[in-house]
Amino acid sequence: MNIYMISSIIAALFAYVMAWFVYSHGKDKKVNKLYAVISILGGTWTLFPFLVGIAKNEAQALMYARSLYVFAVFCPPVFFRFTLELLDKPLKGRLKIFVICGFVLSFLFLPLIYNDNFFKGIVRFIPYFTVKPGFLYPIFILFLSAYYLYAWKKVSEDYAVTTDPKRKNQLKYIFSAFVACSLGALMHLLSPYAKVEVFPHDLLIMLYSYLFAIAIVRHQLMDIEVIIKKTLVFAGLFASVYAILVLPTVILQEFITSRMGIQGRVIGLSISAALIVLFLRRLDNFLIKVTDKYLFQKKYDYKEVLKTFTTEVLTVLDLNQLVKLTAQKISDIMKIESCGVLLMDEASKDYKLVASHGIGDPRVTLARENTLTTFLDRTRAYLSTKHQGQDSPLPKRIVDDMNRLNLELAIPIVLHQDMIGILTLGKKKSDEDYAQDDMDILMPLARTLAIAISNARTMDELRKTYDELGKTQAEAAQREKMAVIGTLSAGINHEICNPLGIARGQCEAFLLNMRDGLYKNKTPQELVDKAQSIMQKVINETDRATAITKRLSSFAKPSKGMMSDEVNIREAFEEVLALLGYEMKLDKIEVINNVPRDVPKIRGDRKQIQEVFFNLVRNAAQAISERGSITINTGHDDKKVHVEIQDSGHGISKDKINQIFNPFYTTKEPGKGTGLGLFIVKQVVERNKGTIAVKSEEGVGTTFMLEFLISQKAAV
Repeated sequence: MNIYMISSIIAALFAYVMAWFVYSHGKDKKVNKLYAVISILGGTWTLFPFLVGIAKNEAQALMYARSLYVFAVFCPPVFFRFTLELLDKPLKGRLKIFVICGFVLSFLFLPLIYNDNFFKGIVRFIPYFTVKPGFLYPIFILFLSAYYLYAWKKVSEDYAVTTDPKRKNQLKYIFSAFVACSLGALMHLLSPYAKVEVFPHDLLIMLYSYLFAIAIVRHQLMDIEVIIKKTLVFAGLFASVYAILVLPTVILQEFITSRMGIQGRVIGLSISAALIVLFLRRLDNFLIKVTDKYLFQKKYDYKEVLKTFTTEVLTVLDLNQLVKLTAQKISDIMKIESCGVLLMDEASKDYKLVASHGIGDPRVTLARENTLTTFLDRTRAYLSTKHQGQDSPLPKRIVDDMNRLNLELAIPIVLHQDMIGILTLGKKKSDEDYAQDDMDILMPLARTLAIAISNARTMDELRKTYDELGKTQAEAAQREKMAVIGTLSAGINHEICNPLGIARGQCEAFLLNMRDGLYKNKTPQELVDKAQSIMQKVINETDRATAITKRLSSFAKPSKGMMSDEVNIREAFEEVLALLGYEMKLDKIEVINNVPRDVPKIRGDRKQIQEVFFNLVRNAAQAISERGSITINTGHDDKKVHVEIQDSGHGISKDKINQIFNPFYTTKEPGKGTGLGLFIVKQVVERNKGTIAVKSEEGVGTTFMLEFLISQKAAV
């Protein structure tokens, strides 16, 4: 057996294996079916040197050759049809005629290959076999050349107009594979005229399959990259470990045979078979577990991401620890190669990498005017290497930044209207792309991370402002604020999910009715009107969801300590009640808001005053055990606005009422309060040039009384 026979067997086997891989993982896709057909046709044709070489005489060799050319005559039209499907070209017009003509010519050639006019016999050019061409043989060469060259042309045209880098890479490999396949086929067909074989042309057919394999594995051609990679790696592992299993059995068999002769061979074979049967299934299970656990990480649990993030990350009050834990936990749970958190530096306004996992350079800094940061800041949308740049290539500066950060996905960290940072995620260890399910969990997670970062920064400010309280007391105060935000989650989820559920229901109902034919009697204009009506409802419901998220963002955003003459008490209370409304509704608490719309505006920090109202209203709600009411009244004179927040709760005894503004004093049950809420409220009120007082009666309720200076504009 010479090198030409061996290369033909290897090329055919490679083609068959690729055909099975692609077809078995896309049986419902036409492009996968066509790839399998052309690979089987071409692979079988490449067996020519092997089958002709093992023939006992020239007649048998000629029979083998003609049988193999049955597969060859169908290669041109099938190859071109596969090209059109691969390029997503519709089969119509001249292309359809060209394909049909190709199949007609193939069927015309089919009976002619058994005629001496196609080829007359077999000739041997040592060490290669070829055919003696008849007058129809060069016509077949022209037929094949025309269809293969036209396929080249179609791929080249697509490459010239494609701007997506991923698609360009795919087309490069497709074109290279087509060139290898075409040259291999033509070298085989032209060998009778050259009367010499330079090298085994079947290696070019093998190269064709190999290039397609690379395009599938590295560039996700036909969307089966991960499956192919897992299968190939598993096959390699199985072959290696199986060899380790078989080797001892072979040695044992030879040892017994050498001692006992023929009877020993039978005994050795029996023992070897028993060992293989005993361990083969265990070996198979072991390899599956190893492949899934270490080589291809399983899909992560979304619930685990949320649970870990809310319990282990969001409660961290140290900024450095928070961002480091974020990068580590996301990398571990989502099984990605790298993760980074960049935060905006207040002084330089640049984005600096403050925490990373799997990123080579920990000193990455992105300028404010940088292309990547500019894109994220303007769009407030994620940037993915897989989904962006399909209509136009990504700018080089963005690509360079992505390479420095080893990222495949960048998500802006937005607090209120400011992009305070960027979350970067690298490639998944499973080699899968980021899907919509990932984005549904990552986008809310980034928004939650923004609040956590704000809390950590507020904690730093709190430590500086209240050094006398010490680190322990300050952390307790911030944990209380964290608990406040935590209690809002159910209400916010309700307020957001309700309108989104209504919007989704409207759309689903319309689509189901369309599918079931309920609108078949309606005119196109009636359908358009119906769709417009549904769209308007969807817009209204999404506006409702957007409003509640803006209120939360506004509340979570830290105060800048800026005094203003334009603080509207009515609006501040409305935002607070919007956030707490669902919680109080569940507790059956009635809120009576008597704040008039024309109440004079006051002087102060709007954010801080809103937080004062939030804490006092929430405290009032917590003081009511079963049903009750909270009443908000206001009044004013020439200089001040008076605010009263009255509840119908359990009240405060006379011996305790003078202590409620002291730090660490609380009337709540042990473990349910730190005693810092009202202390901080008093500090904030006085910082805004206001006063606060309280009156209470046990069993009747409590009233907090506040006074703020009227703004200068309102006084005028």
